[in-house]
Amino acid sequence: MKLSISTRAARAAMFVAVTVRLFLGLAVELPTTHNGAWISALIGALLAAPWVVCVRYGRSSGLVLIALTALDAASVLASITRSTGYLALDRALPWVLTVPVAAAALWSVWRNGDAIGYAASIGARLALLLLVIVGLLQARAFRPAWLAPVLGSGWPSILEGGVRAAGWIAVSSSTLAVADGDDSPLSRLIPLAGGALAAALLLLLSGMITPTRLGGGWLNRLDDLLCNGRAPLYTQLPMIVVWFAGLLHLLAAQCFACAALVQRTANLNGKWIGAAVVAAILMVSRLPALNEAALWIARWGFLAAAIPVAATALLGGGDRKCASGD
Repeated sequence: MKLSISTRAARAAMFVAVTVRLFLGLAVELPTTHNGAWISALIGALLAAPWVVCVRYGRSSGLVLIALTALDAASVLASITRSTGYLALDRALPWVLTVPVAAAALWSVWRNGDAIGYAASIGARLALLLLVIVGLLQARAFRPAWLAPVLGSGWPSILEGGVRAAGWIAVSSSTLAVADGDDSPLSRLIPLAGGALAAALLLLLSGMITPTRLGGGWLNRLDDLLCNGRAPLYTQLPMIVVWFAGLLHLLAAQCFACAALVQRTANLNGKWIGAAVVAAILMVSRLPALNEAALWIARWGFLAAAIPVAATALLGGGDRKCASGD
């Protein structure tokens, strides 16, 4: 089995993955940007734009991208487990919550890249419909005044959030690195811009439904997002559906991209590689040191992903197509 994905499906997968990863990172994992989180999402897109254009032709970045994508996928899997545990009606062991999610990710990888990409295209339309309905039902609860001060904690934290957002974009758009066929730079930048704008809009809307919580833990911020008490109870189910569907797609896209990159390095059967990659991500997601690794990716992931690609382009070792798009 060869792991492959068409350019169109890769762009669709990237759009949803970037949107979800930016929102997860800036709304739940990294609240220090305060009300300026939406600006960080846009800055991250600007920083990541050259990487998105050239990543397919930076051959030396393969191993680095595998490591970064696998670590971030483990972090996303841990986030899904936390979210599941938060909503569980009775106490369950983490492995009981994690293994079925990993199995779903493996099944998605075995269905191959186009299935993931086109499912993302359909899912994005359904999510938009649900969010519009929820937004209309919650319109009276929005408080635009809560978006002030617009810069939140100030430009230093916004710029730091922008660098972290660029790193999250890099690991969320890794499906482009394994896409088949040629495409233009503009076609790669469209899903990047769309994902960043969608994440920025969602961050603004979430800021109007509940004030940003700088203190408290991860689950406190998730509680504010899904069950904040200000929204009607009947809007919580659509929000939960969109939340888990988005996280599951993000995990599937990252697992697939990681497995496809590994297959390019070691030409083995895609089913065996997919199983090995998902198993490794599952094991890493349960390690105590994962939080430190996720923090490292947030701080330095973009530089780690960008330096090999930039070096390849500057030294002329890569394909000139990253500049021309031909």
